[in-house]
Amino acid sequence: MPSPRPPQPTRYAIQKARGRGWKTLEVGEELAHAKARFDRMVGINPRAYFRLIQLDYNADSAYEGMEFNWTLIELHDPTKGGPTKGGPTKGGPTKGASVRSVPKPVSSTPRKPTGRRKAGEPVALPLRIYLAVILIGTLVGALAYLHFAGR
Repeated sequence: MPSPRPPQPTRYAIQKARGRGWKTLEVGEELAHAKARFDRMVGINPRAYFRLIQLDYNADSAYEGMEFNWTLIELHDPTKGGPTKGGPTKGGPTKGASVRSVPKPVSSTPRKPTGRRKAGEPVALPLRIYLAVILIGTLVGALAYLHFAGR
């Protein structure tokens, strides 16, 4: 009979949304420290999605020490105007899900550009560069014509 696994401490992770998944930025064992780091990251980049989750060791897992159950503590959603505390959010379960996950396949369809320019916004054109390229091309063409026309 296998010996029981030693108890694992509760950990707290800060994750940032990347594409269709989440990238873990930090994992710590103190909630107060994790909350302070979460607030700092939100303050630095308030337009990104962040979440603070609690990781509980999954003793029933076949992967020794590699699988955790997670619970959402706080989610920063920039479209909603700030963080939301605990509870389920749109998009998936918050209790009992595994941190180990298989990445979703990336679709090959092109994405629409999100930042569009206003119609009346002026755009600076590099006229000096265009003029220099046209003049050099004309000069090279005239020299080639004179060189080959004289034969």
